[in-house]
Amino acid sequence: MPDDDALCAFLALCAAPDLARLQLTQPPEAGGAQRVHLRPVQLRGEAFWQAVWKHPTKDLTENWPAAEGPDRVAALLAQGWRSAALWSTSGHWQLDQARKGGWKLVRHKGQTSPAEPAQPDHDRIKRRALDLSHPVWAALGLADAMGRPVPAMARKWKQINHFVALFERGLEAAGLPDATQATAPLRVADFGCGRAYLTFALALYLAQRGIPSEVVGVELRDELVAQTETLARELGLVNLRFEQGDVGHQQVKPLDVMIALHACDVATDVALHHGCRAGARLMLCAPCCHKQLRGQMQPPSMLRPLFRHGIHLGQEAEMLTDGLRALLLESRGYDAQVFEFVSLEHTQKNKMIQAVRRVRVDAARDARAAREVAELKEFWKIREQQLETLLMGPN
Repeated sequence: MPDDDALCAFLALCAAPDLARLQLTQPPEAGGAQRVHLRPVQLRGEAFWQAVWKHPTKDLTENWPAAEGPDRVAALLAQGWRSAALWSTSGHWQLDQARKGGWKLVRHKGQTSPAEPAQPDHDRIKRRALDLSHPVWAALGLADAMGRPVPAMARKWKQINHFVALFERGLEAAGLPDATQATAPLRVADFGCGRAYLTFALALYLAQRGIPSEVVGVELRDELVAQTETLARELGLVNLRFEQGDVGHQQVKPLDVMIALHACDVATDVALHHGCRAGARLMLCAPCCHKQLRGQMQPPSMLRPLFRHGIHLGQEAEMLTDGLRALLLESRGYDAQVFEFVSLEHTQKNKMIQAVRRVRVDAARDARAAREVAELKEFWKIREQQLETLLMGPN
């Protein structure tokens, strides 16, 4: 069912009494909510729609009078939201906007009852995306032979699942996997994977969701590569393999997802540059050891008393480094966010940079981000930032 007829039919489904839930995705702009979850609720005996706006680091909830629900959905679609899914007792429907602006409505098999509303993200995280009874976790020391958690590793298990939840949200923000990957695998590279807790977790998560994938863990230490590759083969994880090397010397191949956690100092810049060259649609980096800019920074005279204290200068160097990285990625067609991440190394270095490649070219936004980089460098008298240097060099 094409174009406006499809949109009208979808809005009629929104007004039907058997509506269970709705979800809007592919927002018109970055920086705001990435999804909107909607469902009918009863509040003080009156009918409302509950709208939960899903941001990367927070959820915002509104309650609309039920009669206004379909009109508000129509308004959001008119503002630029490009995809919507609807579940009711009569079926599951998907509405998508085509490149030429028309709409297409498809009915999928399967039903969802109003008694089964979508669970919010925090419930899904608490439920855990991974199964601790899988033999990989005993082999890695997180569980015993009976699949029970090892108390000393409980914190790490929680952190692994937290990262998988962030990874899931990142995939949704990047629109992965998309229609072009119905048969082609999702290509994921984890640079500096170490003992590969996360690499195994992502491979298992993708297999669990039935998403074809090729997950590669890259690690410099030969002994760790040998251990993890042997374990992957023993467990029959066909979507996972390990290679010896580092991101700075890795051959650039097309990627969908690039991950680099706790890459020291400019190694984070090298990883981000590699992701850009590989065409990654999603990048997740947890920076570490911000050294390059600290020695270059020259605070203006009025701020020098603040930065006389080394701890303040170090904190500012971290903020400036990661702020510049985010702006440089913005200037190259990505939506970049910097937010708090629970560290896997039990350290205060708990910042995450997420970059999602934009679907639409926005030259004005690219230029603004590049201009802001130049202004910040001038303010702090920064001579060189590694990611900028790499991006300006030959590909």
